[in-house]
Amino acid sequence: MFAETTVHGGHVKHGSDDSAYVRFYKRNEKGVAKDFVEIIFPGDNKTVVNRQVKEDDTHRWPKHWQAYLSGEEIKASGFPLEQWPEVAADEGMLRDLTHKHIYTIEQLAAVSDQNLANIGLGARALVAKAQAFLAVQKDSGAVARYAAQFEQVSEENAMLKQQLADLAARLQAVEDGTEDPKAEDKPRRGRPPKAE
Repeated sequence: MFAETTVHGGHVKHGSDDSAYVRFYKRNEKGVAKDFVEIIFPGDNKTVVNRQVKEDDTHRWPKHWQAYLSGEEIKASGFPLEQWPEVAADEGMLRDLTHKHIYTIEQLAAVSDQNLANIGLGARALVAKAQAFLAVQKDSGAVARYAAQFEQVSEENAMLKQQLADLAARLQAVEDGTEDPKAEDKPRRGRPPKAE
């Protein structure tokens, strides 16, 4: 259902870590460059975690860490809100959601109950619509698989119908006496018969 705030492994989680906005960066502290991490959970624009990187952070967000080490920037993965008709038509809502670090439908669907109030009126309905949209998208993959299976079964069915028609024609020819039932089109397998 909705993501709840939980404590797991010494970390407070506001929903899924996958939906969090995470950015690793360097900062000078007393003349020494150190690695820092910024963590923002979608819908919670008041709580921003900025701290020195702990070893656990590199395991908690390995893709972000690898991107940081290679000098790349990771953007939120998922279906962009700008392309979702539910939000795209309302520029104010889109701007408000991006201000709250919600960039994808997946992030919107993962907003915790505690952060719904930060989104504003209609937040629960919007999150429910996002979850429903993702469920439909997930099911559309199943539809594509079923369509491929249907196509394969249809081809097999057509082949079997053709074989049945060939056998029916052959049987009719045997019954009419125009074909010798013992005559075979294919060479026999095994040893050749003894010549007498």
